[in-house]
Amino acid sequence: MVIAPEILVYLKTTETCNLNCRHCFTSGHLGKKIFFQPQPVIDFFRRLKEECSWIRSVRFVFHGGEPMLAPVKDLYQVHAGLDRLFPSTSFGIQTNLVYPLTQEKRDFLSATLLEDGLGTSWDHDIRFGSASAAQEATQRALWEKNVRTLIEEDGHTMTLMVSITKRLVQERDPAEVIEYAQRLGFSHILFERITSDGNAKLHQDVLPGNREQGLWLQRMFNSTLENKSYLKIGNMLLSELAEGFLKRQHTANRCRNCESSLLTINADGTIAGCPNTGPSQAWGHIGNSISENLRSAQRLRAISCERFERNPACYSCEAFQYCNSDCSKLPWDEDGDRCPAPKEIWTQMMTEKKFLAYEKLLLSDDRGRGLPHGI
Repeated sequence: MVIAPEILVYLKTTETCNLNCRHCFTSGHLGKKIFFQPQPVIDFFRRLKEECSWIRSVRFVFHGGEPMLAPVKDLYQVHAGLDRLFPSTSFGIQTNLVYPLTQEKRDFLSATLLEDGLGTSWDHDIRFGSASAAQEATQRALWEKNVRTLIEEDGHTMTLMVSITKRLVQERDPAEVIEYAQRLGFSHILFERITSDGNAKLHQDVLPGNREQGLWLQRMFNSTLENKSYLKIGNMLLSELAEGFLKRQHTANRCRNCESSLLTINADGTIAGCPNTGPSQAWGHIGNSISENLRSAQRLRAISCERFERNPACYSCEAFQYCNSDCSKLPWDEDGDRCPAPKEIWTQMMTEKKFLAYEKLLLSDDRGRGLPHGI
C-alpha cells in the first residue's frame, strides 16, 4: 500500500465557517454545517497504525471550515485518542481567530498545542473585507486582540499565513506585510499561493497573474535580505526556496508527493489527499478498510498524475531542477505562457550565487519546530 512513512493529516472538524473569504479553498459559511465524529476518526488511525507499521511520524492539523466551531469536548477527545499513537505524533491548527476567545478555547489550545505552534491567517482586503467598514474594523480588532492574547499571555508560538491575492501584490509592499506580522509577535510567516477551489473557483478575480506574483515574491526576497528581517521572523517560503537551491533538492510541495503523504479527513468522514480539493475529490471513507482506502483507483491516479504529469515547457526551463514543476494544483496562466513557480527568485540565485546570504534564510530546527507546511 502506497503511503509515506511521514504524513500530514488535515482533520476537518467542520465544513462551515464563521467567515466567507472570497479566496478560500473551502466554501466559507456555505460549507456543510456538520461536525466530525471523534471516535470513528480515532478508530481509523488505530487501524492505520496496525496495518501500516512503517508510518513513524504523523502531524494532525485541526482544520475546517473554522475548526474551533466544533464542540471543545470533541477536540479534547480526538486529541487524547491520537496523542502519542505513532512514534512521532504532533498537532497543529489553522484557525481564523475572528471569534470570542473564551477561556474554554484558550485552555484547550494551551493544553494541546502549546509546544507545537498555532497558525492563523491575515489576507489583505479579503478576510475582513466582506463586511461593512465598521464591521471590518471590529473584526480586525478582535483578531489582533486574540493574536496578542495567545502570544503575550498564553505563550504560544504562532505562524501568520498570508494568501497571495491580486490586490495584495498590487497594493501592498511585501516588507510592510512582514513588518506587520513582526509587530504582532509572530515567529513565522508563510506566503501561500491560491488554488482555484471552493470560494476561489467562484471568484477568479482574486487570483494574481503568475508573472506579477513572481515579481512580488522577488521583491519580498530582496527586501528580506536587505532589511535582515530573517533575524526577527522566519519566512517559511523563502526558507523552502533557499533550502532547495543550497541543497539541490526539492522541498515542500515541489517534492510532488503530497497525494501519498497527505490525508484530509473531511467532517463527514470521507478521505482525500490535498485539503484544497478535499470536499470535491474524496476517494475513501474512515469506515472503509485501510486497504480499500489506500488502494482506491482514484487515489492511485492522483498520485500518478502528481508525480509524472508535467507541462512540456517545464523541461526547457532553467529553474526546473529546483521547482520540479511546483505544486500540481496551481494553474498556469490562461495563455499557457507562465507557470506559478517563483522562478524569478531561483534565477536570481543562480545568477548571483550569494550562498552565505541564502543560508541566513534557512529556518533552524529550533525556529521551525513543529511547523511543517507553516502550521
